[in-house]
Amino acid sequence: MLIAVTGTPGVGKSTVSKMLARKYRVINIHSYAEQHGLFDSYDEEAESYNVDVDKLNDAIMSESTEGYVFLDGHLSHFVDCNIIIVLRCKPKILSERLRKRGYNEKKILENVQAEVLGIILQESIDSHVTVYELDCTEKDPQIIMNIIERVVVLGEKHDITPGKIDWSGEMEEWF
Repeated sequence: MLIAVTGTPGVGKSTVSKMLARKYRVINIHSYAEQHGLFDSYDEEAESYNVDVDKLNDAIMSESTEGYVFLDGHLSHFVDCNIIIVLRCKPKILSERLRKRGYNEKKILENVQAEVLGIILQESIDSHVTVYELDCTEKDPQIIMNIIERVVVLGEKHDITPGKIDWSGEMEEWF
């Protein structure tokens, strides 16, 4: 079973995925794309490489995915997976996290605006697979990992259906 752990950069995907990796196979999308030559080009403005998501999907789908395999990355929801988990973060906290990472102000604004608008959540919902949404702003990553494991592996019910997190009240600050 393939499970995408996705969200805007800085929400906590990699932190949670490192914890999941103690028990399950985790594929970091960026590292995987780099190792398999799946970059299209370098985007000077974004200061990052563009990944050919069709080639990424084909490459991952050709691998053995027995058991639970988690895909870590903000593009993981473009892979033909069984479940998508979208991690979210309050815009102000997200901007602080990205600033600490050394992102320039333009890139911070672009990512925070994507979070406010719920771009990754909407892309995930458009995939027509099961989507869950978790607010990681003030939750310990271990708690997030436990919720993911309980829902995905144990099949427990948790109220993490998409659409409950709404940052639209912060539009004026970021647009």
